[in-house]
Amino acid sequence: MDPVDTASEPLHRAFERPAQIVATVARMLLGLGLAAALILKVYMAIFTDHGCLPDTDTLGNAIRCTPTLEIVAQVLMLVAGFGAAALMFTDRPWRLAPPLLIGTVGVLLQVLAGIGAAVSLWQTALILAALMAVLAGVFVAMRLPPKAPEPGPPPAP
Repeated sequence: MDPVDTASEPLHRAFERPAQIVATVARMLLGLGLAAALILKVYMAIFTDHGCLPDTDTLGNAIRCTPTLEIVAQVLMLVAGFGAAALMFTDRPWRLAPPLLIGTVGVLLQVLAGIGAAVSLWQTALILAALMAVLAGVFVAMRLPPKAPEPGPPPAP
């Protein structure tokens, strides 16, 4: 370990746990908000006859007008952002793979939500292929066994 890393180790230990708690609470609130938005979206689709009014800025209109995949994608990207932000308070950057995977899935869903209005299908196909390659790479990186620690000097007799 570098001397710089050993000097910052107590600081990382002091802030890592509170950062993880804040990130976990934020992810729980985002999940609760997503569930409420999806329930409201279904309720509005079934029990109301109001259409999407692009001129008004209300919460109901935002939920009604935004495609479901786009709502889920935005929440997933926010969850990934909170996960990555919590990792800034740790000295283990290799734990970035799960938030990166969640964020990539969010971007993939955002692309899929806008695929109907795509101007150029070949560009969309290239973007989808690149996102699939990133997903595969992150998934493989998460499944690889961790590097074994280097053996130290043998104990003195």
